Amino acid sequence: MGIRALTNEQHTRVLENLVSLGRSIQETGPSYHLAGPEYTSLMVCFLMHNITVAQSLLKLLEVFKEEFFPTTMGFVAVRSMFEADVNAHYISLSPVERSRQFIDFEAVLEKQQMDRWHKYRASNKEDWEEAMNEAWAKAWLPRKDEIERRFVSVQGRYQRTSSKGKAQTFANWSGKSLRELAVLVDHEEAYDVFYSDLCSFAHVDVRLANRFLRISRDGLSWTQRALQPDIGGVIRYAAIFLDCFLRLFGKEFGNWDESDIQECWGSV
Repeated sequence: MGIRALTNEQHTRVLENLVSLGRSIQETGPSYHLAGPEYTSLMVCFLMHNITVAQSLLKLLEVFKEEFFPTTMGFVAVRSMFEADVNAHYISLSPVERSRQFIDFEAVLEKQQMDRWHKYRASNKEDWEEAMNEAWAKAWLPRKDEIERRFVSVQGRYQRTSSKGKAQTFANWSGKSLRELAVLVDHEEAYDVFYSDLCSFAHVDVRLANRFLRISRDGLSWTQRALQPDIGGVIRYAAIFLDCFLRLFGKEFGNWDESDIQECWGSV
């Protein structure tokens, strides 16, 4: 990962350069990977996600400037860039098998979601009961048989046997925590140092609250203004994570190489 001691302005220029490099694929298109269409399309989806998040952060900075930059939104958004990068690296280690594993997990997610809606059809809260039954009739019942069929066809690939001999469905497509994946793809430091900080904003712990708390002689007050280090944190994390993903994408598809990535940093 590209980790350097730069100013906020410099990291912003690096992120702009990385976005421009990633967007160049719109002109050339990705090469077709030998691992097949699933891997090719999945990696392009990850690329477009990370480019879109980075562009959105740059636009927010342009509109709100540093003083009123919405750091909470920024940190939550950039967190997803790290998750996409870790998943992409893990999938790339066995692209054919893991691409299909990632994609087919949708059948499990749909079955779980359908079951939740069905459960609360019998809610003791009148508004919930009415809403769930209406949605069930219109959105889920017409698709119920197909969702059940797809789930049965894949469920064995997303289960493990507990110590008591019971089948347990994976909590996610890989059956591993994000930290386990990060360790496997040599992202352990980034997970422990960067991702743990970002989770404060996703899970709303006290560190999120403190970002907006000000202490003065008159007492405590709340403000929408972000602290200066938070601005740098959002843009810096975005540049680091996008750099890492673009290196992987370039290696896999050949649209750019290491020198192109280095140039994004060197020009600042």
